[in-house]
Amino acid sequence: MSIIFGSVTINRNPSVDSKWHNERLNQYTEETADGGRVTYDNGPTITKGTIIIRNVAKTEADNLATYLTGTAIYGKNSMTIDPPANTDLGAGAGTAITAYYDGGNTLEGVFQMITATLYNINFPYKY
Repeated sequence: MSIIFGSVTINRNPSVDSKWHNERLNQYTEETADGGRVTYDNGPTITKGTIIIRNVAKTEADNLATYLTGTAIYGKNSMTIDPPANTDLGAGAGTAITAYYDGGNTLEGVFQMITATLYNINFPYKY
């Protein structure tokens, strides 16, 4: 199995530690004078998550780093992320998403060298 980030294929499955959650923007709740509650809601729901992939070959990790800095330009351009059939990135198991890198303008913390030829990847995304 593999996961595809734009044009880069990582030949490993995401870890079961990968996670995602929904977040509602522009929602505000307050308590009223009579003890009631009122919620103002004027925003979209976004999905944020982290894809964790362990023991990735150095060449594949290097390809992803090059893609993120050269094509995606960190968070500037979105990409299609196509997971394996058993992996849910927030849109259902095996469903591809169009997301962008949500780690700011640095790759700090994304690539962790395990050995000279293996890396762990922690990829934050948002859509």
